[in-house]
Amino acid sequence: MHRTVANWTDFRKHWAGPTNFRLTGEVAAWEWQPPPLNRIVDELRHDEGVTIKRGTRSDRLDLEVLSPDVFRAMPIERAMEVPFALAHFDLGRFDAPGRFLHGFGEAVLDPWEAALADAGFTWERCYPIAFVSGRGCATNYHMDVSHVLAWQVYGTKRFCGLRDPDRWADRGARVAYDPKSFSRPDGIREEDALCYDMRPGERLWNVLLTPHWVEAGDEVALSFNISHGGLRLNGRLSRNEAELEEARESAPERAPARVERRYR
Repeated sequence: MHRTVANWTDFRKHWAGPTNFRLTGEVAAWEWQPPPLNRIVDELRHDEGVTIKRGTRSDRLDLEVLSPDVFRAMPIERAMEVPFALAHFDLGRFDAPGRFLHGFGEAVLDPWEAALADAGFTWERCYPIAFVSGRGCATNYHMDVSHVLAWQVYGTKRFCGLRDPDRWADRGARVAYDPKSFSRPDGIREEDALCYDMRPGERLWNVLLTPHWVEAGDEVALSFNISHGGLRLNGRLSRNEAELEEARESAPERAPARVERRYR
């Protein structure tokens, strides 16, 4: 069931799910040369918007946010050796002269959004997130309230979804998703997983509200995830997002909140 999508005709067939797939060819036609990883981590860890967690592997998402003070105080060489999982969801401030992300919007987001529009898509939000995982660290079993284009930049990550996502997270679980109570079922076996080994430069499409987990290899790994909300093809949402929007109208106290964020 591994799939690689290389053109917009196939992307339009598969973007809404149910399973994840690699992107290459004309649907991954952008390049941007990042600065050294140490510089990226150092700049991110000193920003007030950073989130740092332990990165310990388990059956559920680690929601305990650690104080960044100790991590900031370490020499960067030492910081890169300890277990950590760093995330930053507001990267627009770094796309400026002298900052590590300078030129990212022009080189990556602009051509990606232009290609989406040419293919018949519209959206309400489209912005990047930085995820850095220490050696052997993980982002555990969870779902995203967005369609995600994951772009591996440094190191390697093993990105695992499920061959039959609906079996493990039905409509009820999706529209009332709460990461605090969402854990990996004991019954998931190796053959139930759909895993992609992501090396630098590789891209993957992760479908909204489908369970997955991501594990770093034996070196510090960085990916940029472009998050999409309200993504429509010819005016139509994916099945999962249409169900979510219905739930937000009928039971807003239970449905995951709408994300409001922009890159610029």
